[in-house]
Amino acid sequence: MSPAQDGISAGELLDQAPVAITVLDRQGIIVFFNRYAGKIVDRKPEYLGRDIRDFHKPESNAKVDAILAAYAQGGREEYSWRLKRGDKEFMVRVAPWLKDGQWAGLVHTVMLLG
Repeated sequence: MSPAQDGISAGELLDQAPVAITVLDRQGIIVFFNRYAGKIVDRKPEYLGRDIRDFHKPESNAKVDAILAAYAQGGREEYSWRLKRGDKEFMVRVAPWLKDGQWAGLVHTVMLLG
């Protein structure tokens, strides 16, 4: 049964997912993030509509730029890496966001490990 058939919205499900989800448009503007993203990565309501680069370190911005450029050139590869922050370790995954079959941006997920 689909969420719509159960009367549950996709947004409700995403907010309850135990993974941080952030969606960026083609320019790197934050268009969506779920509630869990506010818990484990730096996402606040006032960040919606802003460039993610405003909140990342230069080395992270270089990675975002490279991935967005690859997608703009037709790439559809998924990227993943592990990240340590203090005593916490995260798995980061990035995949293209396709809307009506066209590249619209990227989906960035972060999972707390352990």
